Amino acid sequence: MTELKSSAARQCSPGSARTSDSGYPIYVIVGTGPVGVRCAQKLLEFCDEAQIVIYGAETESPYNRVKLSQYLSRHVEREELDNPILGKSDHRLAEYIDRKILSIDRVKKTVTDAAGNIQPYTKLILATGSNPKIPAVPGADLPGVYPFRSLRNTNDLIALRERHADICVIGAGALGLEAATALKTPKNTVTLQSRGKLLSGLLGEEGEEFLKSSLAALGVELKVGSNLKSIERQGEKSTLQFADSESLCVDAIVLCTGIQPEVSLAQQAGLEIDRGVVVNEWMQTSDPDVYAIGECAEFDQKVYQLVRPGYEQAESCCSHIRRDHGGEILERPYSGSYTDIQLKIAHIPCAIMGDVASDNLQQQEGLQSHVFRNRFKGIYRRLFVKDGRILGAIYIGSWDEANSLRQAVAQEEKVSTRALKQFADEGRLFGQQTSNSIKSFPDSYLVCQCNSVSKGELCKAISEGKRTLNELQQATTAGSVCGSCRPLMAELLDAPVPNLVMRHAKGILITSIISLLLITLSFLMPPPPISHSVQSGQFWEKLWYDNFWKQVTGYTILALCLFTAALSLRKRWKKLSYGHVDHWRYAHSITGVIAVAALAVHTGFRMGQNLNLALMLVFLGVTATGSLVGVFMARNHHWTDLRLREHRKWWSYVHYALLWALPVLLAYHILAVYYF
Repeated sequence: MTELKSSAARQCSPGSARTSDSGYPIYVIVGTGPVGVRCAQKLLEFCDEAQIVIYGAETESPYNRVKLSQYLSRHVEREELDNPILGKSDHRLAEYIDRKILSIDRVKKTVTDAAGNIQPYTKLILATGSNPKIPAVPGADLPGVYPFRSLRNTNDLIALRERHADICVIGAGALGLEAATALKTPKNTVTLQSRGKLLSGLLGEEGEEFLKSSLAALGVELKVGSNLKSIERQGEKSTLQFADSESLCVDAIVLCTGIQPEVSLAQQAGLEIDRGVVVNEWMQTSDPDVYAIGECAEFDQKVYQLVRPGYEQAESCCSHIRRDHGGEILERPYSGSYTDIQLKIAHIPCAIMGDVASDNLQQQEGLQSHVFRNRFKGIYRRLFVKDGRILGAIYIGSWDEANSLRQAVAQEEKVSTRALKQFADEGRLFGQQTSNSIKSFPDSYLVCQCNSVSKGELCKAISEGKRTLNELQQATTAGSVCGSCRPLMAELLDAPVPNLVMRHAKGILITSIISLLLITLSFLMPPPPISHSVQSGQFWEKLWYDNFWKQVTGYTILALCLFTAALSLRKRWKKLSYGHVDHWRYAHSITGVIAVAALAVHTGFRMGQNLNLALMLVFLGVTATGSLVGVFMARNHHWTDLRLREHRKWWSYVHYALLWALPVLLAYHILAVYYF
C-alpha cells in the first residue's frame, strides 16, 4: 500500500451536500465513539479551513463507552459518560446523531445515510468500532441473553441488578470480570464462566489464585475450564448446559466473549478486509482517501481492543491529513501501540503492563521474574526484568507507585539491584516518596497515562478556570479513558473524589458511634454505690458480686471477643470465604457494641486496680480504636483517599497493636480468678 501524494481539495457541489462552503475540503467521520470524537477534535485543531462532518448510528449523544463498566458498578454517574467534541460550537463542525451510514461511493466520494441523504467527502475516516462477539452456541440468541457493549446494554444490566436477578457472566476477560463484580448484590448470585483461565492466563498461576480469592471474597462464584454446550430457555429462566454434564439455572446471561470489528460498511465499499479493515502506517485503507482507526482497523495483522491505540491511530491519521493544508506531519507513522490491561474489580485494582503474554518475552534468555506477595493484604506484584530494564509488570491490589511503574515499563527504564531488593522486601520499587501528594511532583509528571496529560497541563487548565473534575476532563481529556487518574486530578483541585460505598456503611457508622459513647460513659460516669439494704439494688449487685453471675457475664465477654476475632480469620484464612467481608464487618461492629455493654454489666463501670485496670484500659482502647476505624470506613465515600490514608490507617495500626496485649491480659485475669 503506497502513501497518497498530496492533492488539492476536491470541489463537491451536489444539491444534497450539507456544507456551508463546498470549496472547502470536507472530512467525514463515521462513528461517534471515543476514537471518532478524538479524530474530530484533532481535525478541528489541525485544519483551519476544513469542514468536519461526523455521523453516529446510536440514538445517544457521544459518550465514553470505556467507562461503561464503571457506570455499571456505580463508580461514575450517567453525566460523567458524556464525551462531547471539544470545540463543538465551531461553525466548521456538523454532528449527526442517530444517522447510520449505509453505503460508500468511492468513485463519487460520497456516503449515504439511512434517510437517503448524500454527503460528499474529500477524506473519509471510518471509526465504526466493533460489535459484541456472540459465541457459536445453540441458544445464544434467546431472550434473557444480554451483550455488554453499549449504553443501552448497560442500562439493561442495571435493571437486572436492581431486581437482584441471578446472573451468569460468560467470559473472564477484563470486561467479564468487571461486569461480574458490578452485577453482584447481597441478594443475588453471580457466576463467572470461562472455558479458559482468568484474563487469558496473563496473570500466571499464582497471580490467578490471588485474583480468584478476591472474587470469592466478593461473592462471585467461578466456573472456569468448562465449555458451554448450549443455552435453553424455560419460562423466565435460562439453563446453561456444560460439556462436563453440569448445568446452571439463572435469570439472565451476560456475554463478555470478545469483539468483532464492524467492517460491513468497508466490505460493501470493496476495501481490503482481513479480520478488520487493513490499513498502512498512516491508517490509510486500500483506498488512499479512506482511513480506518480504532477497533475496526487492522494494522500489521493486529486489531487493538483498547481505546488508547485508537487515540494514537487518530493522531497519525489526522497528522497525515493535515499536510494537505500545508502543515508538517506532527506524528511519526503509526508503528503499533503499547498496550496494558487496567481494571478495577469492585475496589480491587488489577493491572498487566507490557507484553507479558509474548512468547518472545517469556522465552528471552536472561529474563528475570521478581515477585512480592502479601496474602494478609491480598497484594501480589510481579516484575519482568532483563539486563536491568523493566519490560513488564503484573499487580493485584492497591499500589501507590502504579503511575510511576507504568511510565517505567513503557520506557523500559533501568532498575538498580538495590531497588529490586527493596521490592522483594517491601514491595516498593521507587523508594519512599517524601510526599504522597501529587502537588509535590514536577510539572512534567504524566498524571493521565492514557492521554499523555502532564501535571503542568492540568495546572494550566485549573488556572484558566476549570474547577471541577468534568470541566478539567473536557479541557484536557485527562481521566476520560480508564479514570484511574481522577483521584490525582481531584487532589490537584482540592476536591474529594467519591470512593466505593461500603455495604452496611450506615449501620457500621451507628454501631461505631454507640460504642464510642459507651466507652466515654465508662470514664465519665461514677461507679454505682453499693446498697446497704437487701431491699434495693439486689439484682445488679448479684451480677457484680455473685460468683455465678460474675462467671456468666465474664464468659459472655470472652465469647464475644472470640467472635469478633472471626473477622480477622475471615480475612486471612483462604478457605473461609463464606459471605461478603462487609457482612462480617457489620457483625464485627455489632458484636463490639454488645461486648462493651456486657463489660458495663460485668464491672458496673468500675475501672479496677492493677491488672484489672490494665485489662479495662486495653479492652476499651481496642474497642475505641476499632470504632474509629469503623467510622472512617463508613464515611469512605465522603473523603479523599489521602485523608483516609492519614486517619484510618493510623487508628488501624493502634487497634492491631492493642489486640496483641488483650489475649495475654485476659488469660492472666482468668488464671488469677481461678488459681489465686
